[in-house]
Amino acid sequence: MKIKSSVLKRGITHEQHMQEVLKDVEYQKDYLRLSMQEYAKDGDYTLFFKSLERVIKARGSVSKFAEEIDLNRSNLCNILKGKVQPSFDTTMKILRGLGADIEVKFAQKIV
Repeated sequence: MKIKSSVLKRGITHEQHMQEVLKDVEYQKDYLRLSMQEYAKDGDYTLFFKSLERVIKARGSVSKFAEEIDLNRSNLCNILKGKVQPSFDTTMKILRGLGADIEVKFAQKIV
C-alpha cells in the first residue's frame, strides 16, 4: 500500500513524536528503563544508545550534555550513533549524567 505524500506532509514523523513525548521527565525514565531491559535481553547496542540520544536531545543538546559529564562531544556523538562501543565506565557516566541509579538484580535459578 502506497501512502500519498500529501498524507505524510500532514502527519508527524516518529522522531517528532518522540521529541514531544520525551519532554516529560517521567516518560524519559520509563523509556530508558524499558530500553535498558530490552538491551539486557537482546544485546542490541544501537537501539539502546539511540534511546539515550533521544533523551539527551530532549533535555537540551548533545554538546551541553557532553560538557556536563566531562566527555568529549565527538566521542559521545560516535557512541550515540553506534560507531563506537563505549567502555562500561563511560556507559555508566552517561547513565549517571541522565540521573539513572543502577541496581543489579540476579534472577532466581531453579536447580
